[in-house]
Amino acid sequence: MEKSKIIKGKYSDAKVFTNNIDEMTVSQIEGFMNEELTANARVRIMPDCHAGKGAVIGTTMKVNDRVVPNLVGVDIGCGMLCVEIQKQEVDFVKLDAAVAALVPSGQSIRTVAHDFTENIALDRVLANFSKDVAIHSLGTLGGGNHFIEMNRAEDGRLFLVIHSGSRHLGVKVANFHQKKAIESLSNDKQGLDELIAQLKMQDRHKEISDAIKSYKSLQPIIPNELAYLEGSLMQDYFNDLKIAQEYAKWNRSAMVQVLLEAMEFNEVGRIDTVHNYIDLEHMILRKGAISARKDEMVLIPINMRDGSLLAKGKGNNDWNQSGPHGAGRILSRTKAKQLLQLNDFTDTMKNVYTTSVNQDTIDESPFAYKTMQEIIDNTKETIEIQSILKPIYNFKAAEFQGWRKK
Repeated sequence: MEKSKIIKGKYSDAKVFTNNIDEMTVSQIEGFMNEELTANARVRIMPDCHAGKGAVIGTTMKVNDRVVPNLVGVDIGCGMLCVEIQKQEVDFVKLDAAVAALVPSGQSIRTVAHDFTENIALDRVLANFSKDVAIHSLGTLGGGNHFIEMNRAEDGRLFLVIHSGSRHLGVKVANFHQKKAIESLSNDKQGLDELIAQLKMQDRHKEISDAIKSYKSLQPIIPNELAYLEGSLMQDYFNDLKIAQEYAKWNRSAMVQVLLEAMEFNEVGRIDTVHNYIDLEHMILRKGAISARKDEMVLIPINMRDGSLLAKGKGNNDWNQSGPHGAGRILSRTKAKQLLQLNDFTDTMKNVYTTSVNQDTIDESPFAYKTMQEIIDNTKETIEIQSILKPIYNFKAAEFQGWRKK
């Protein structure tokens, strides 16, 4: 059975690597492909795709002379740091206590800055942000689908896995530059406003409708969520994007560092798989998608019960050398909270040590996501699975726990 479909638009076609796709997602892709910036962008949508705020999660594309900050979104550089450790047994009570004491989550931040902040060029950021908040957010988990896990591979190896991103800095960078994009395109519309005003002054009201149609044919109206940057404004965004992506990497490393030290774990090796970013070397944008270049080791989380896929990239150009960043939602957070039952969530997580299964995290229940098998079946062209990492410990914070230092 064909596992992909083509969605056509005015300027280009998108190839979607699944047939399990809802109407809202299809509609959002169609709207996106009607935007001029998709011309010659080789848009490829991953099999875990679902509708997102302004853009489809699972989008990959070439970046040419324009970029939409909103396509990357606010959690710039979000990804998974997977660290293999030598130890074979884990004291879960001790680990849970260490996480609670050492890793602020939700909207909590640190009281003392982590040393890794010295590795980040925060003074070079052009966007407006709080340097104090950014400094004290390094080494913090956040909420939503961010998590800390201990996983065991099929051969018995143990892995510490942390999923987090750029926190406060990413939000501020994304919003600042998307606002710049909107303002830039709004300035382009001033000519139309001036023309309409002139026609009104000359009592040529009947000509206004034709003037608007003519303007729209030459300069299509672009929705704010897809407003783009080009030229020097695009380069300014890339400057901040690069710093935010570095911040996200060091954020994950900081959490790993404090937990390895607290638990007296010895590291064997690590894999850092990013899924919300622009690869500035190869100019590929990935929103809810990962790089899967040839022989590149990657980690794809499925859900908090079934774990993650440890895989190797095949470097498939038709996929933009990319892969899915997870299983993909079948229930939105709102729908999950409305439809899923806590007793089912608790029962399905019985083999994983966790103190995070409650009504506040039910939107992250395994039942809210596509199955692992579906992702395996749909990704054979782009990744080669090496192992399935099964969770034995999971910590996941609720999204909102109050903004405080910890």
